[in-house]
Amino acid sequence: MPPYNARAPQNRAKTHRAVLIGVDSYAHEPDLPAVAHSLRLMEEALTAEGTGVLDPGELLILPGPTGSGPGTVDPLEALREIRNAREQVDGLLVVYFAGHGLVRADGTDLHLLFSPSRVIADRHYTFVDALSWREQIMAELRLARADWVVVVLDCCFAGNARLDFHPEEQQNFALLMAAEQGVEIPPGDAATGTDFTVGLHRLLTGRTWASKPATFTRLVGEIREAMAPLKAVHDHRWIPGERRHGDDVLLAIPGRKHGRESEGNGPAGTAHEPGGRPKRAATGREGAGGAPAQPGESETGSEAEARSAGAALAEVGTHAAGTAPAGDPAPDRHPSSRRHRALCAALALVCFAGAGVLLSVADGPDHGCAPPLELRVLVDPDIRPTVQKAADVYLDRDTGDCRAVGISVYTGNSTDVVDAFQAAPLWQAPPASCPPSGDCLLPQRDLGAQPDVWIPAASITSLRVLAEQSAAAGTAAKLDPLGSVAYTPMVLAVPADAGRKPDPADRPAPLADLVAGVRDAGADGTKPYQVLRPDPEGGDGALLSTTALYGTDDRRPTDVEAVLTDDRLPPQPTARDLMCGLADGSRNELEDRAAVLIPEQTMALFNLPSASGEAGAVGRPACATDVLEHRAARYPTDVPVLDLPFFRVTWAGADRDATAREQVVRDFYDWLAEDPEARKVFVRDGFRTGPSGKPSLPSAASPLTAKANQGAVSLLLPPSNPPTSASEVTETLRDYRQALGPGRVLYLLDDSTSMEDNRVWSGPGRAKDLVARSTASIGPDDTFGVWGLSPGDAANHTEPVPFGRPDPDPGPARAAIGRAPAVNKNARVLDGLRDGLSELRSGQEGPVPRLLVLVTDDEDSADLRGEDVRALVETATEGPPVRVVTVSLRGGGCAPGLLNHRLAEATGGRCLDGADDLATELTAEVAKTGTGDAR
Repeated sequence: MPPYNARAPQNRAKTHRAVLIGVDSYAHEPDLPAVAHSLRLMEEALTAEGTGVLDPGELLILPGPTGSGPGTVDPLEALREIRNAREQVDGLLVVYFAGHGLVRADGTDLHLLFSPSRVIADRHYTFVDALSWREQIMAELRLARADWVVVVLDCCFAGNARLDFHPEEQQNFALLMAAEQGVEIPPGDAATGTDFTVGLHRLLTGRTWASKPATFTRLVGEIREAMAPLKAVHDHRWIPGERRHGDDVLLAIPGRKHGRESEGNGPAGTAHEPGGRPKRAATGREGAGGAPAQPGESETGSEAEARSAGAALAEVGTHAAGTAPAGDPAPDRHPSSRRHRALCAALALVCFAGAGVLLSVADGPDHGCAPPLELRVLVDPDIRPTVQKAADVYLDRDTGDCRAVGISVYTGNSTDVVDAFQAAPLWQAPPASCPPSGDCLLPQRDLGAQPDVWIPAASITSLRVLAEQSAAAGTAAKLDPLGSVAYTPMVLAVPADAGRKPDPADRPAPLADLVAGVRDAGADGTKPYQVLRPDPEGGDGALLSTTALYGTDDRRPTDVEAVLTDDRLPPQPTARDLMCGLADGSRNELEDRAAVLIPEQTMALFNLPSASGEAGAVGRPACATDVLEHRAARYPTDVPVLDLPFFRVTWAGADRDATAREQVVRDFYDWLAEDPEARKVFVRDGFRTGPSGKPSLPSAASPLTAKANQGAVSLLLPPSNPPTSASEVTETLRDYRQALGPGRVLYLLDDSTSMEDNRVWSGPGRAKDLVARSTASIGPDDTFGVWGLSPGDAANHTEPVPFGRPDPDPGPARAAIGRAPAVNKNARVLDGLRDGLSELRSGQEGPVPRLLVLVTDDEDSADLRGEDVRALVETATEGPPVRVVTVSLRGGGCAPGLLNHRLAEATGGRCLDGADDLATELTAEVAKTGTGDAR
């Protein structure tokens, strides 16, 4: 089915509207002057001559024209206009918000801030005169009767909106978020606008007659590519987020040879009605008619145009002739001079978790098409990119007038998927409420819609589901295995020494032996390799590798995790993310000193040089750099080969289109398993294909046979068929989560007035927020507390949260942190550190994980005497081990020789500063000691 087009003949009589909200003036928060320009850009993007999908009269802009000064926006006025729009619009409804966005201390309940908004220290009513995305904005838009709802959010923490994205079952809804969950973004330039909206404007208005359709799904990929070179706050990678529920929607119609050229009778003219209003040229097909994409876009297969040269020439002729049906008026496209205000732009578009693979635009006559049958495919994180490409190619085969099938490929942590299938009824009927701890299994929230197809990386994962699946769950969701679609073994990828070409086939061995071999220092004095592995909770391959290591009789999980952990590179969710982290040589020194446990196909791709300019050339992933050392594979004999099994999933009560859905699922599997075009996709990504259960030798088109991988891989796959059971894998996961047992975590919070004066005390990403958010890594069996370093009545510190077992409900502790005031006294940093070390070492003995976290602006430690620092470092390294993590909230606080760096280095801890993603990485550091929810 073609994407929804507000300008298609059957939709022209409908009511369309865009509610554009830009807040650049604040009474209690910093102003955002760039938002004013962004508001103008979004207005132009939606109404631009030749590409806009709306008329100027279909826009409602807040604030309205206010001259040259800043405008104010009242939240009740904004909510009223959104409510009016959802009641009145029956076509396309676009809602855009640009301004400040904030979340609660635990990262939930995104609020959009308006001119009078305030943040107060109240647990239940933190935000005053603001609008809750969950309780107000989303609640209103779920009731919309529009054909399509599209929301764009260009604000800090925009990605947190995904947590509360719950459209109605039959609703077409799309959400585009400026960045990922938990990420803050810079305020932009007043002269040019906010970075995210500037990128959207360029992509929507810069499309030409020869471009690809500006559909939502295409726009997501384009804006992610456009933002990739930029960095968010704290040097975080900038990746816009998205959710979609429904098919697809056009956000820009075809332009002529230049994106904003008018359409009319001939190349140089514009067809007008008697009233002087230009007439829109028809293209002869709904929605698609030459809908554009970014010039020069590479052919990825996603919505690849399935049209012949003759059809393309016919389309050009249609544009040139300017043919249009009688009575087809199109309003003037000249943009007005209204204000555009954005730091948190909200474009409402709905998508499943992960990447949405949506429909190609089909040629053909302009007539209505029945909605295509949407196939939902849930996959392991490590294989998602390849399955995505395969789904694109599968869809591109259909060259008919109407698309019969759509496919959405999405992913989630492997452990979450197993939990969800084991409690499948919750996928159909989520619980009405969660326990006070907030620990609640919500598959639709955590993963996405109920899948029709599940492709884990390994067959044993399905056995884990069945081993602990309740009878009710087995009835709710039935898994029907159809066979494997491709194969790749797990390998220990070891940096290849210069001048030596190791033969990996000579060294297949148990994984523990391979790891021990690379951990031993060489006889020539070479240093041992660090061994790294992706998060075992993320993908099947990492968990199966961990199972092999834990299964060795003389090794404890605690010892294994000590080998597989390096503070220079926090755990990564996928093998590709791990290799990308190694490729970033500016952030660590491991690119040529780490052996990594990853799938063979991932290693093979990263060994390749950059792709040549030839069409279809295969090259290394975009994140790879020349500093990344080539690696050679070592093949473990006790880790199962990843066999990518294909499961058809049927749901109780889901009888509508059941026969057609079964046919489509089986057709998709048959194509993946047998069609040469499908095999080509997997082969080009380094997978092995062949008859079910029997991987064949790699072909000449495979990266495994490329010159860059000669001697690095074994073309003949070494045998690996370990008797691994589902119970062993489940036990490994339990042992991994409890590898170090309950921990003891003590936060030392610099609460002197300088923290407030330096604006690092309260607010998102600041001291109290960082501490509160990181407590998500504290489990109910841990011991933790928060001390203030300014002296109290009878001690060197105060105790906002006394050291002890946490309450099952984390709310009171986080609220106490939020209420903690700055004190008009100097922080006693040395005394607090000594007392903290003593507290952590008291009581429980033995190998208990202990962590001391210092959060400070460094003002009260800048003038410490050298002998005092040396004595403290000695104290920190004596007695039961305590790891110290320091968080410096000012520049240069982690410089070598300073207290923060010396303490962290001496205790095996870490010093974090503004160059790090503080919220994410502090939480990850606490997770190494705590047993809470942090991954």
